[in-house]
Amino acid sequence: MKAERDLKSMQYENKSTNFFIKEKHFEYQYAPLYAERLVSMKKYLSPVCGKKWPNFEIKPLAEISKHEKCIIIGTIFKEMHNKPNILKELAEDEEFSSLPVQPVNREAKYIDPENDQVILEDDLQRIILKDAENSNCKLIKTNNLCTGLVVALLGSENENSEFEVEDYTFKETPIFDSKLTVGQTSHKEDKYMVFLSGIELGDGSMTNNYLFKLQLLIDYLRGDFIDEFSNDLSTQLCNTIRLVIAGNSLSSSTQSKDMINKAKYLTKNYVAGSVGAIKKLDEFLLQLISKLEVDIMPGEFDPSNLMLPQQPLHHAMLSKSFASEFKYNLHSVTNPYKFMLNELCFMGVSGQMIDDIRKSTSIDDSIEIMKLILEAGHIGPTCPDTLACYPFYGKDPFILDELPNVFFCGNQNQFKHETFSPKYNPDKAIHLISLPKFTKDYSCIFFNLNTLKTEEIKF
Repeated sequence: MKAERDLKSMQYENKSTNFFIKEKHFEYQYAPLYAERLVSMKKYLSPVCGKKWPNFEIKPLAEISKHEKCIIIGTIFKEMHNKPNILKELAEDEEFSSLPVQPVNREAKYIDPENDQVILEDDLQRIILKDAENSNCKLIKTNNLCTGLVVALLGSENENSEFEVEDYTFKETPIFDSKLTVGQTSHKEDKYMVFLSGIELGDGSMTNNYLFKLQLLIDYLRGDFIDEFSNDLSTQLCNTIRLVIAGNSLSSSTQSKDMINKAKYLTKNYVAGSVGAIKKLDEFLLQLISKLEVDIMPGEFDPSNLMLPQQPLHHAMLSKSFASEFKYNLHSVTNPYKFMLNELCFMGVSGQMIDDIRKSTSIDDSIEIMKLILEAGHIGPTCPDTLACYPFYGKDPFILDELPNVFFCGNQNQFKHETFSPKYNPDKAIHLISLPKFTKDYSCIFFNLNTLKTEEIKF
């Protein structure tokens, strides 16, 4: 007889309150969001500067003098000529054929190191940044900064009214103090959760090979391979209690943007591609929730709001799953998503934030971008410059008050798992997990909640 999973054996709590938008007000501009970000993070940066550079004064940009070494705090802005431009996008429209057409490659990087400028802005003015020649700090040359990061810089203004950077620091964000003692249970008592992203259901993915791999995934996660013998595989599957789907459950092919520009009478009998894909997603989830707790995050191509933070997929779209007797095992959550499980703090994104930073920096590795996010204490610095976000007023929910124990990112090119310890807290490690697209690698990631080790299972 097959052993039953105890899905409630570990305490779970959704901690994504900051990412829920209860009332929507679009009358605000984005300037208050940047102002709030700077004011809030300046409070954390000032004591860090006092500790790191005790002999130098923090000055607003309006008060700095040439060749006087001091500390300035502000928000990074990168002047990038290849950055998306609304006029370029309008030029692609046939109605604006008089404008010169400039094709926009949405996968290409925005950076042009020879012509781009890195600028620091405070609440009054701005100044161009460059690396100091007599310093080992090559912050500008490495091109690892993106728009929206709040940073403190040590240096001085030169004759060309540029600020020469000698050193820099971000705010020091505490890591969540987990009470978990790693590796104190036997193998048979270990509990597992699974990470999955980019299943991309839709017309473009419905090949026989894809459907076969998807069904293998379903059978595996359901534990249909569990037998009465106590081998390692059966033990692992029997102790798997939760699945997190990190975005892009639907394919980009389901977004029928061409229909927007057509007359209504021409689209009267047209059925959007997302309708069939959502039905397939509903059936996919229905097979899983009888055996697993499932958290589903929206992604770039899913039927949720475009502006970050993305709100949970509506229950009406997953009617079969939310009408079943196992509906309480399905949790439609936000992107970003923060939760507690087994005394561990988890935080994850569906990939847009990581991908957007990759376009505006020289960093290609997802893990390195995740490190930058955690060091800076902000998970969405490029919002709202090149990544759409809600015009928050009086708060910036993307500021991190504490760092998670596990940080994961969906829809990346490959699986990778590393630990990262901030310089100011070398004794604590954060687990960084880059999740591959299922449609690319046909894999999911098992995470041991007791040993904190990962394993990629390929189908």
